[in-house]
Amino acid sequence: MKRYFSFFGILMASSNAVLNKFYSKQKNYLEKLPSIRNSLQRTELKPIKQYSTNNL
Repeated sequence: MKRYFSFFGILMASSNAVLNKFYSKQKNYLEKLPSIRNSLQRTELKPIKQYSTNNL
C-alpha cells in the first residue's frame, strides 16, 4: 500500500518550517540584545564635526 502526501500535509509542513526559522531568528536576536545594549552604553558618543555652534 502506497501512502501519498496530501496537499494540506505539505502545506502544514512548509508553514511549520517557515515559522520555526522565524522563531529561531527571533530567539537569536533576543539573546544578543543585552550584549548590544551593554556595548552601546560603553561607547562614548562624540560629535561628528569638531566645530559646533558653541564656537560662534
